[in-house]
Amino acid sequence: MSEPDHAPDATPPEPKHLDRALVGGLAWTVGAKWISQIISWPSVLITARLLSPADYGLVEMAGFYFVVTNVMAEFGIGMAVLQMRELDRRVTAQLNTISALSGAFFFLASVAAAPLIARFFRAAALHDLVIVASVSFILTSLEAIPLGLLQRDMDYRRLSLAESVLALVTAVVMVGCAYAGMGYWSLPVGQLTGRAANIALAIWWRPVGYAWPRKKDVWVPLRFGMEIAAQRVTGSINGLSDTMVIGRTMGQNPLGAYRLASNLASTPAEKVGTMIMRVTGPLFSRVQHDKELMLRYFLIFSETLAMSLFPLLFGLAVVAPEAVELLLGPKWAAAAGPLSWLAVFMCIRSMAYLISQVLTTLRLTRFTMWMSILNFVLMPFAFYFASPRGVAVVAATWLMMSPITVLPLAVRLFRELRCGVWKYAAAILPAMVGSAGMVASIYGFRRMQMPHGWPGLGEEVALGGLVYAAVLWGLFRQRVMRFYRFFAGLRAGKSEVAVAE
Repeated sequence: MSEPDHAPDATPPEPKHLDRALVGGLAWTVGAKWISQIISWPSVLITARLLSPADYGLVEMAGFYFVVTNVMAEFGIGMAVLQMRELDRRVTAQLNTISALSGAFFFLASVAAAPLIARFFRAAALHDLVIVASVSFILTSLEAIPLGLLQRDMDYRRLSLAESVLALVTAVVMVGCAYAGMGYWSLPVGQLTGRAANIALAIWWRPVGYAWPRKKDVWVPLRFGMEIAAQRVTGSINGLSDTMVIGRTMGQNPLGAYRLASNLASTPAEKVGTMIMRVTGPLFSRVQHDKELMLRYFLIFSETLAMSLFPLLFGLAVVAPEAVELLLGPKWAAAAGPLSWLAVFMCIRSMAYLISQVLTTLRLTRFTMWMSILNFVLMPFAFYFASPRGVAVVAATWLMMSPITVLPLAVRLFRELRCGVWKYAAAILPAMVGSAGMVASIYGFRRMQMPHGWPGLGEEVALGGLVYAAVLWGLFRQRVMRFYRFFAGLRAGKSEVAVAE
């Protein structure tokens, strides 16, 4: 056996050391996410004003195909490298070869499939768009191992810097192409250029060689990765089945409005949620053999995620009509209805991502895979039956089906970690109560006799934020102070009591 990159952990590190790594990771990730948010939001809004709903709809038709097949391009190998800490340098080199070969295969297969995709969506322009966007398969295959190793190393500084470069390059190229009159080409060119810069940094920081694969070395991580890939493929199709149904039954304009609403609703979850998930993945991998520690961090992150995301998403659901009209203009009015429903559902989906991540760390990938397959079978039918009633009803279907798509995952995890339902409910209670108070205050504000034009979007956002903070401070002051003491103690080098105990 060759010298391992990382020796397997005989015992998990002490919680105080993990806590400090957690805080350091969060600090770097928060900085990167703020930079990405500051760059991404203006670029998305500028591009949306320069392009039309039909442009977005056309790109999203190609996106259906790529979101699904990009997952298969690396067979879940990056996640296997992250979670299977026993893999040494020799095995990762073999896996890197498999990833590169699969990326090349999917690139060629995608070029061959371009005419069929254009014919399916009845859009001739998709042919060339699919061929250009197929470069993403090569990028995905090259990224898998270096990114997995950076995550396994808990190298949050480099991961955060790479993400900031991704956001900056994507925004500059996308807006520049839109101003140059490139139309729908602005979106894929910007995304591909940003990803190329991101991946170049990852490979530079964590270079991985190539070696001819041997079955006895790669079979176990490949099987683990393929179960994750199957889960992600079915999950990706499931996640895009609403837009596929809309694109097929309603056309480009409703699809463009719906997809923009989906992007806006998912942005807070992606920015804040991904920030936390980036830290949790390596952390759960490090403590995977200690379920007591896993429960500790699961509750900490559940509370953190809920307190960070719920006010943003519930607030977005309430002010969706005003936000769409003010920020995007009247031509995007059809996006307001689905935006409200999708924002509420993103609260559930964000918590489900954390639950699924812990289940993957526990190597319960077969269970999560079969759950994804079940959802993959059910959800397209649900969206198809909802589509005659409009895009808002399609969006609401996500919420109505959540007892089937999310609840079984939570039940299985609670049983594995011996986490009572009430213990979990207590972790997210402050966010739920604070968000309820925020929503009630905004609706009450609207019913008051006010001058014409009041309340505006700015006033509603300010009021909601103040009420949320007041509820947390008034009813859950001890919980807030416990968070403060926890992080302040870590900065001072002290070991504090877990916030979720």
